[in-house]
Amino acid sequence: MKMIKLWCNYLKINDFMKDEKFNKFIEFCKKNSINYISQIDETLLRKYSNEDGVGPGRIKKIKNDLEQIFIDLEKQKNYKRIMNSKIGDVIFIIKELKDIKFEEFLSFTKEKIESLGLSKESLERVYSTGAATLPVQEIIRKLNLKLNQGDKELLIDRLENGKTLEEIGNIRGISRERTRQIEIKVKNLIFNIFTTYNLNVALRIDMNFKDEIPLEEMEEIFGDENKYLVSLLKRNEIFSRPYYIDFLDIFLFDKRERFFKIFYSLEFLDVISEEELYLIQDSFKSFKWVGRKEIEKIITKMGYTQHGNFYLLHDGYKDILELYFNKIVEKPLRIDELSISSIIEDINISLNYHLYEDDFQSLDEETISNLARRLEGLLSRIEGIIMTDSRTYIHIDKIEYNLKKLVEIKNKVVTKETKYIDSIALFKSMEDEFKQNGIMTDYMLYSLFKYHFSDDLNLNTNGNSRVLTIGEQEFNRVEELEKFIKNEGKILEKSYIQEKLGYSSISLNNAIDNSKQIIIFDRSCVGLVDFVIITKDEIRSLKELVERNEEEGYISIPEFISKMRLDKRFKRFVRKNRINKYFIASYIRYLLPEYRGGCNILSKR
Repeated sequence: MKMIKLWCNYLKINDFMKDEKFNKFIEFCKKNSINYISQIDETLLRKYSNEDGVGPGRIKKIKNDLEQIFIDLEKQKNYKRIMNSKIGDVIFIIKELKDIKFEEFLSFTKEKIESLGLSKESLERVYSTGAATLPVQEIIRKLNLKLNQGDKELLIDRLENGKTLEEIGNIRGISRERTRQIEIKVKNLIFNIFTTYNLNVALRIDMNFKDEIPLEEMEEIFGDENKYLVSLLKRNEIFSRPYYIDFLDIFLFDKRERFFKIFYSLEFLDVISEEELYLIQDSFKSFKWVGRKEIEKIITKMGYTQHGNFYLLHDGYKDILELYFNKIVEKPLRIDELSISSIIEDINISLNYHLYEDDFQSLDEETISNLARRLEGLLSRIEGIIMTDSRTYIHIDKIEYNLKKLVEIKNKVVTKETKYIDSIALFKSMEDEFKQNGIMTDYMLYSLFKYHFSDDLNLNTNGNSRVLTIGEQEFNRVEELEKFIKNEGKILEKSYIQEKLGYSSISLNNAIDNSKQIIIFDRSCVGLVDFVIITKDEIRSLKELVERNEEEGYISIPEFISKMRLDKRFKRFVRKNRINKYFIASYIRYLLPEYRGGCNILSKR
């Protein structure tokens, strides 16, 4: 009993007396600076009995509830699953206690508690969590003692049978308004019990500290007879957004609507910087429990991953490179055999990433050359990254040039008869004028024309890598490439194609992207789709497997390959083809054009 009295020094009255019939008593306590259960004594109750409208019945009710509180606290150490839980698994913001179990903490003496040097608020939170949390089934049992059958039927009719207040009122012979009042009263009673006994904590413990609880599992925990409670929680936006399970307390108080009003007013970009994270946190400053860690946890559940000082919603190679050039690179960066190793190393260190890490196991001259070409190929596909010179790249926002003058020149040199723009010849003919306006090389001129006027002029990169054709022209690099591969009759290395046709890596990748017949067979190999050895039945099975393994519009290619290898239907297909993530991702994109993405994840358009 001595220990329980110590607990009561930190257990707030309004956490245990949530029923509206105690409102007057709680207000009285506030006026008299009485905050904790331990401060309620006979002297206080005698003083309260002198208040207007307070009779012996109210005093008795308070005493009965206090007695029940002490009975519950006496039982608390019997709930071993709760007692054996570490405080850090439930409360994230109190580092000093993260490895201490609740049972151990609740056994601390007054002297031990004081020696911890914790704030009053921290102690209140730990005691209210450890001393008041009941197992989910015990919470439901207490709730069922408070609810009558009519209360349950009303909620079942509203939440599961879809009946209106008016329909329920007609059945019961009462008005719509009276039905509404009963519904509000019942809901308040339910949420009072859920918050008093910490349903959010109980669920975390029962679910082995999982962050997400599917509705099916919730219904299993609550049981068929209490399924309406799950519907009620879902209607109050608790489980319809599973990444908030850690923060159920915001749903179980009246503030939940205000939280969502703020949350949905925010714009979550694909990339969130440290500064933007602080702005998000500042938006929730009225919610004292929402700190930096809580914001990080929320956005992690939304699908963001941390890379350096940024959080990315998508973190494929292209996303990382776009971030690197947009946020970190300040000056034009040359990509060649001398610089490629240090560039990739800097990307991986500064953004905590793994770009081409497999290739770094053995760096010979050929590997280094291929890495540089592949990185250039990726950069050529990222909008906003332009060339300022041979093999030299930067984000367009990091350079200064006279766009108005560029538009004037475009309007002057492009006529109805113009079929192509030769950036080399154009730059030489107007070099001084271009340089005066910040456009220093023909590479930069080519990139800026392509960036600003592609849609306007229907520009294509067919032909020479620095010649832009206007509209559909007779020469078509895609057709040339398809014909070349067909004549060779086999899967080809990209480097071989570049050597034979004189393509740059940019031109080659553009042609591959625009072709409907060329697919990727390995990281550095391409060929025609006709080279794939597959039957009609295997194609049908492959499409079925894609559909079956799609999760919310996404397919993990490595996982897909693992399942395919275990499926007997693909035994021949796996044996006849060289299976890897590049090939499978490319072939799925060919079979199902609605999918896009890289070699690790495909998503629907």
